[in-house]
Amino acid sequence: MFDGRSSVKGLVNDRSDLQIPAAITDVGCERDLNEDRYAAIESRAGRAWVVCDGMGGVMGGELAAQLAIDAIRRGLETREYASRKEALVSAIEEANRVIVLRRQNPAFSAMGTTIVGLLVKDNEAVIAHAGDSRAYLVRDNSIQQLTIDHTYVQDLVDKGLLDEDDALSHPQAHVLTRCLGAEPHLDLATQVYWIWDVEDGAPTDSLVLCSDGLYSLVSDNEIAEVVSQTSPQESCVRLVELAKKRGGYDNITISILPLEGQLREESPGKFRNGKDRTSDRRRATKKSTLPQLSMGKKIVLILLLAFLGSMVAVLGVLLQL
Repeated sequence: MFDGRSSVKGLVNDRSDLQIPAAITDVGCERDLNEDRYAAIESRAGRAWVVCDGMGGVMGGELAAQLAIDAIRRGLETREYASRKEALVSAIEEANRVIVLRRQNPAFSAMGTTIVGLLVKDNEAVIAHAGDSRAYLVRDNSIQQLTIDHTYVQDLVDKGLLDEDDALSHPQAHVLTRCLGAEPHLDLATQVYWIWDVEDGAPTDSLVLCSDGLYSLVSDNEIAEVVSQTSPQESCVRLVELAKKRGGYDNITISILPLEGQLREESPGKFRNGKDRTSDRRRATKKSTLPQLSMGKKIVLILLLAFLGSMVAVLGVLLQL
């Protein structure tokens, strides 16, 4: 995670071009059907962005991605949740259940979809994903991949059997190990981050959600450069054009979400002036547990102490006799 400092803010509210989230999906140059889907969802749980890359061709990839979007929207808009993480995970798990049930129809037995989703409320940001659709963090021409692909070649990379630079060119680069619809139990990867305020003039972050149709043809550094130098709307168009210029052999979907601060793994509520607030809270808790006496009880206690003082004085005189 990039280093960042200071307090808290959420997604930007200023309506300038540089701060308005944007998304785009394109069929590409070689496909007749766009099996990608994206959505922006407003709900009580927060504001969500979702990118899905369906698989199954005419036998259901497009349907799987749309079923996932619809189920997630329904789940976020109609239920109450204890936390942002629970909200996003539960909604995606319901999408998985819907697709698994639909796959019982032999005509759709091969369908499924990847997913990468972001849910933001206040200063908390939750990311969840399954498959090889990715989330990136971009700051000032630098980029960091936040998600780890659920693919056969990524497993080889993790085991040290394949160099990371060779992963995308591997013949089995897009063989998935996880996706929505494959199994009744979905092993969903989740991450929780916090958005910290920054000093005036300091760079702020953008989150990029995308399908593999983008990063297979456009390098991470190129994504960082475009997103850092142009508005989200223009960045979406430029990145799609760049991928299509290089062949565009897959559907291309991108969501670019500017933040009003910098993303960090630590909660800003834990800190005050750069110090851990836990000890302060403990001291405050101890202080608050001391008994509080009423005025009447205080008077009785004073009289009792005065009486005890008098008795001590009398005993002292008697001992001297």
